[in-house]
Amino acid sequence: MFGKFNRNLDDKNRIVIPTKILKELGDVFYISLSLDNSLVIRSAAEFTKFKARISENSMLDKEFRNLTRIIFANTEELSPDKLGRVTMPKYLLEKITIKKDVVFIGNGNYCELFAKEVYDNFEKTYENEENLDKLADKLALKGIKL
Repeated sequence: MFGKFNRNLDDKNRIVIPTKILKELGDVFYISLSLDNSLVIRSAAEFTKFKARISENSMLDKEFRNLTRIIFANTEELSPDKLGRVTMPKYLLEKITIKKDVVFIGNGNYCELFAKEVYDNFEKTYENEENLDKLADKLALKGIKL
């Protein structure tokens, strides 16, 4: 998945999933609370892979158990209607402070969902070439390759 799509919630907390994203998600997909004040939307196949990766870790680690509780307690299965809309769980919208305007970000094998104001602030930070260069330098020091 890739691209950036702006959408609005209607009065019933419904939102139209961008067609490009919806084609990759399929008829049933999962939305979860994520990091960076966002939600993550995964296809059923990607969600199955995600659960498998999580199960490879040790449940003896308390911080890991806490993280998995937060993720799975804040995950919902969704299916679009004939118009490509889904009703967003109100509690998830509240957790990431979405009121009306949202941004869908295709991010490889999944899609992220942000309150528009949150994503706009993030994007402004990295529109500055100096900040982008600093980020690239930090990632290079960590051994990350593109």
